[in-house]
Amino acid sequence: MKENFVFRLPPEIYFGGGEGKKAGELVKRWGEKALLVTGKKSMQETGILEEILQSLEGAGVQCSIFDQVEPEPSLETVDRGLDLAYRERCDFVISLGGGSAQDCGKAIAGLCGNSHTVLPYFEGKVLSSPGIPWIAVPTTAGTGSEMTTNAVLTDYRTKLKKSFRSPYLLAKLVIIDPLYTRFMSPYLTATSGIDALVQALEAYVSQEVNPVSEVLAEEAIELLWKYLPQAVKEGQNLNYRKQVAKGSMISAMAFANSASGPAHGLSHIVGPEFSVVHGEACGIFFPRVVEFNREVLKDRYEKIARIVEIEGEEDLIDKFIEAFLNLMKEIGLRTSLGELGIKEDMLQGIVKEERIGRNLRENPRPMGEEEIYTLLKASL
Repeated sequence: MKENFVFRLPPEIYFGGGEGKKAGELVKRWGEKALLVTGKKSMQETGILEEILQSLEGAGVQCSIFDQVEPEPSLETVDRGLDLAYRERCDFVISLGGGSAQDCGKAIAGLCGNSHTVLPYFEGKVLSSPGIPWIAVPTTAGTGSEMTTNAVLTDYRTKLKKSFRSPYLLAKLVIIDPLYTRFMSPYLTATSGIDALVQALEAYVSQEVNPVSEVLAEEAIELLWKYLPQAVKEGQNLNYRKQVAKGSMISAMAFANSASGPAHGLSHIVGPEFSVVHGEACGIFFPRVVEFNREVLKDRYEKIARIVEIEGEEDLIDKFIEAFLNLMKEIGLRTSLGELGIKEDMLQGIVKEERIGRNLRENPRPMGEEEIYTLLKASL
């Protein structure tokens, strides 16, 4: 565990039912003109967009809407939003929606005033100065993007998914209203929630874990393990929604200040290649990663087993793996790549050097191309 560490969080986090209605009063300190970044239809259909717009209007904030964000946002989408922010002379950016809207809006805000395109920064150029303020209003409980200093983007020309990172990408304000998550389908609740759970689990065993992130990860694991299945089954139960939203928030605080792990790294490889939903892929890979790392992380995995109240003193890791797979099935997710129609011959050539991210390279048990292919095949 790291004893010397940096811990970063957004300076203000508003959590609770009804907090979304306060958005206008909370954001007006940053200017009179906002770029609101969102997806193509769900925020309109649920009425959440209208509620936020009314709040902004009531506070005297004008708004330009960029509603072209797709799942797994592309570099081109970021550039189009950035162009609109420049043309409309926006003072700050609000992201409204799930992880894709958060990542896209975050990137636009960070680049505004620094560049007219994201490509050089996606390829590794360092952001040298802050952009304009970014405000996050997540409407799903899972990705954690509202707490992080990285924007996950996809170059569809090369099928490369990775992060654009900078401390300057940290949100100025986060508004988490659990009421907004009640519109999520059972499948979206499950995939977002399992993403948050795996983030907490990987943060807990990360080589970057520190005394603060460890405590947060433990709390997130407990909350999500208990309440995610209930939120999937009873999506209109506002207490279950609140508890999962809280678990997701705390998980994001933990992994943003330690690290994610190989389950996320593997998901970034197969996601763009086969259009696999990120959270479901993370859930599929996590048990195989535990098997791979069990000897070097034995004590940590056994502690997790006890956190989720697995009984007995023997075979704790085996019991934990079985319990995790049962949880995946309980919330209606698949537990293998084979169930997604992926076959062994389709895996050939997908592990390329540029796709092997830090969360794979920095695994406590060394992991190269051969080991990655072994894990992919084990997940079929």
